[in-house]
Amino acid sequence: MNHLLPTALETRRKEVLVVDSLAAKGYPGYVNGVQRMGTVSDVYGWTKVHAHINVSPDEGYALTDKRSPHALYELMMMSAGTTHRPGLHDHSPEFGKALGVVAACFAEHCRAYELSPVVSWSYDPSTLDRESIQGEKRFHAHLVGRTREERAEVRARAERVAGLNTVRARRIVEEASVLGALVSADIVDRDALRVLRPVPMLSTHTATATAQFLLPQGWESLTDPDLNADIDYIHRKLRNMYDEVMRACTTGTAGMWRRPAVRPFDPESIDVPLRAGTRAALAHYLRALRPEVLSGPVARSRATHVYPLADLAYAVTITEQEGQVYLHLRTNVFSDLGGAGISIIDGVIVKTKKGVGDLRVDEIAARSAFQVDFLHRLHHHPMAARALFPRL
Repeated sequence: MNHLLPTALETRRKEVLVVDSLAAKGYPGYVNGVQRMGTVSDVYGWTKVHAHINVSPDEGYALTDKRSPHALYELMMMSAGTTHRPGLHDHSPEFGKALGVVAACFAEHCRAYELSPVVSWSYDPSTLDRESIQGEKRFHAHLVGRTREERAEVRARAERVAGLNTVRARRIVEEASVLGALVSADIVDRDALRVLRPVPMLSTHTATATAQFLLPQGWESLTDPDLNADIDYIHRKLRNMYDEVMRACTTGTAGMWRRPAVRPFDPESIDVPLRAGTRAALAHYLRALRPEVLSGPVARSRATHVYPLADLAYAVTITEQEGQVYLHLRTNVFSDLGGAGISIIDGVIVKTKKGVGDLRVDEIAARSAFQVDFLHRLHHHPMAARALFPRL
């Protein structure tokens, strides 16, 4: 078989622990789908808005209930300004600081409920023809609390990627995610980071499937004003890397059912400082691609295996592992599973399957109470002003 990764890296990928899949109940009668929220009115029309905070005349965020749950205990923070902003870097530093306080407060709230917090978001604004990791193109962060029962299920059901078939393996831990961990280790200057501390690549299962960074002060690190600058810096590095690979190694442009094609290239022409091993792995990956020419829509199972996303795409997940808190950045080329579709629970990569059964009346009541209690906790948080009055 012609693997997309060199043998040694493919072997490491096959060792990563995964669960396929963790079920999440849905609201009775709700049919899942993508609703584009082009206007603020759409946000109110398609979600239950608990709070709406203005950051500036054209920027704001809403705390909402998600119509298609990824877990029983969750909340969503969605960009809700008149200007459409898909990435965290597209927002002001004040927005980023507000997100940090909301997420840190959410983690505190989860501890009160004996839950394990997971905060995640995705970036994929350009993919419009096939399944995307960012279905709604407004920036939105998923705030999820995992129960003891869910964590026990993950521990009991965890298996290695090698146990999955080829299509499922690529969807849950795709080759580009491993390659992204290597590339990130080379292009991200640890001395340029103010808060995040890089975890050595390939040192753990999660540092194989993602670029992994320690948050040294745990969840409180999210309230550090410099964290937003770190995330913005990493995005710029990834953007530059992606654009340089496209320039040096491909021909053509991306569009509706159209993607660039890999052309003959010299790996040394990629004008980014990379270690020899990373450069060789990147060249191996690109030369192993055999993109098919597609002229129209195809089934999700096929598109997510052979037809790439339209541009730079990645998911960010912040979660606990062995008593520490980490930020994971997972790059996507084929997989349609973003920061909510893939969760990381106690060091295991977990696919979430939505809409498996209906929430009971008592579960809906518990979900609502959890969300309302969080709003009260946020209101009394020591840094509430950053979240509720971002421009002060």
